[in-house]
Amino acid sequence: MTGDWVKPIENSIEGIRHGMLHFDGVEFDLRLTNDGELVLFHDNHLSKAQVTQIGGSKWTEDHSSDELAELGIPLFSELLSDDIFTNAWREHAKVACVELKMPHPNSKIAGSVNPRKREKHARGMARLANSMLNEVGLEHSNVVIFSFKRRFRHACARANVNWPVAQLQPAIPEIGGRRMKRFLAIPSFMWLSLAFHLKHQQAVGAPLLPCGLEYVHGFTRHFTLGRTFGLTGYTSRRLNRLRKGYQLYVWPTPIEVEDTMHKLGLTGLTDDASPQRVSYPDEGARWTRWASQPLDPEREALLRESAPENHAALVEEAAREVTPWHELTNIERRGFLSLWRKRWNWERDIDELAGDASSNTMPWEACRLVGHRGCGKDFK
Repeated sequence: MTGDWVKPIENSIEGIRHGMLHFDGVEFDLRLTNDGELVLFHDNHLSKAQVTQIGGSKWTEDHSSDELAELGIPLFSELLSDDIFTNAWREHAKVACVELKMPHPNSKIAGSVNPRKREKHARGMARLANSMLNEVGLEHSNVVIFSFKRRFRHACARANVNWPVAQLQPAIPEIGGRRMKRFLAIPSFMWLSLAFHLKHQQAVGAPLLPCGLEYVHGFTRHFTLGRTFGLTGYTSRRLNRLRKGYQLYVWPTPIEVEDTMHKLGLTGLTDDASPQRVSYPDEGARWTRWASQPLDPEREALLRESAPENHAALVEEAAREVTPWHELTNIERRGFLSLWRKRWNWERDIDELAGDASSNTMPWEACRLVGHRGCGKDFK
């Protein structure tokens, strides 16, 4: 836990690898280049410095994979060729949330707001991502593909995607800057309640609901129609009664609410991947592999009640001594599932849950901590 750690840039091979090793999984973003390649990149436009370097359009999709490589933007195929990353993903029951990003309407590759053109682009991305994932040898409970695009499940169905698919909520358009996007997302956020989104995702067969933190934390949670849900008190108990183990992937998850999220049994997407961050702001030592290296109640209590000066040593000790999920026996895995089922009021019975568990898989109900964009967003 000593030394100066420098966070790798978001969506880089190094960053995603670090996130996969130090959390229960990662989330990363894919975009389609004008020569038909998937690259790891979040923004729909390049920075002024990047445009100056390679010339041409500022829209990411208007460039080739070779041009973007000059900027250090890697191909998805490069990530899938990284043995450290893929071995952890394939063999250690970790999850990857693969977000497909749609281009800005002004880009040439899928310009305008023509829904047919954008639908075709989404199908092409989904088909290519699906094909590449099929080559990795993964279990279906280790991958979820999602997007903010409306009717995303429909596009994936037409592309014959065979991996789990979910719709990000609230819907955020691909136009405008950060503030404009948030403003345009307000109607989607306000008029459709969290309960509606959760029940709808369950009804269409999505394995989880990816939802914004605003639905469950802060004053914004009072702005939606229907009942209010939260992370503490009676509104948190109401949430767990409603979901009955159906998992919410909440983004972002600031470290101030990370432990609260874990106690409630939700999955968080974090931007804080520093191995030196071993303490929560209020109290307790921080543990980042909630599911892939699960702690028994005694060690959980030890870390939660320890003094800050002991946190680094206790976390290092746990990393050495606690058996990771993929090395547990079937009986030990069943024991954790039984504990979690009782703690968080999961609806499915223990035999069904255990049937979805093995050395390289775990049920979707599992409460995880996931690295956002690998090991954290780049704040600008």
